Amino acid sequence: MKALYSHALGASASASALRKPLPLLRHLAAAFAFIFIFALALPALAQPQPQGLAGTAYDGLTAQQQAALLSRQIASGELAKLPDEQLLAAINALQPEAALLWARTEMNRYPEYEYWMTRQERLNGQWQDQPARMMIRYRHAPRQLYAKWLPGGSQAGQEIIYDETQRKDEMYGHLGGMLGFTSMWIALDGTIARAQSNHTVRDLGFQYVVSMLERDARSLRAAGLTEKFTRADIVQEQGTRMVALTWDLPAGAPRYYAKRVQLMLDLKNPWPRVETAWDAEGNMVEKIVFEKAVRKTFDASAFDAKNGDYKF
Repeated sequence: MKALYSHALGASASASALRKPLPLLRHLAAAFAFIFIFALALPALAQPQPQGLAGTAYDGLTAQQQAALLSRQIASGELAKLPDEQLLAAINALQPEAALLWARTEMNRYPEYEYWMTRQERLNGQWQDQPARMMIRYRHAPRQLYAKWLPGGSQAGQEIIYDETQRKDEMYGHLGGMLGFTSMWIALDGTIARAQSNHTVRDLGFQYVVSMLERDARSLRAAGLTEKFTRADIVQEQGTRMVALTWDLPAGAPRYYAKRVQLMLDLKNPWPRVETAWDAEGNMVEKIVFEKAVRKTFDASAFDAKNGDYKF
């Protein structure tokens, strides 16, 4: 009986031992599991990482520091040399207020300048197919300017002078072509002026573009919204590589400048090259191309109708 009991215990112990995995088998199972998991993860590890994850020179800087760096990199040409992916990463790294801080700082360096531009607008619901081509001599403070409409554009030959120290609400000018023989004082927001533009003469100049964006930024902040551009894109405009910054705004005019506003920067000059605006229905309401700007120091004759180079 005792022998049978011992035999039964031995058989039970042997069965129990068979049910327990041997140490070697446990190690082999763990090794195979590790190899299997590593093989699954290997394709993901091999995927190239997005360019933006490498970081940019703008990361960790304050808005003021970013604006200063942006100014230096544009002046040196460093920013324009970046490939598209790195350029967009740098632009998107800007703090919400950095772009406008940069623009305002740069415009403060241009108290007086001469510039050339083309302008198209939607007037009374109709898009003007032929842009106006203009040369403008501009002084910001006090606000004084001379503008001439150039050949090849609408209203060619027209001239105006505005001097807020003389008459703040009027400009002096004449029409182009056969009607250019008489110069007269014209109300800034009168019928003649409004027939040609939705803007007054005081809206000319780069400073106006910046002030318009600053006004919208204040409205966005007051509403608890970000003032940062909605998106940045690399575009080709007139054969030139540019960065297009687009703001999609909560509403159109008059609450905001327009429902959508876009500025194009050529990364070589400290002023916008193209400004475009759309209404709530998606219609383009204006497009202004700034072709060239030269910093100047004007004497009094630049804003005097008696200047012999003018035809008043």
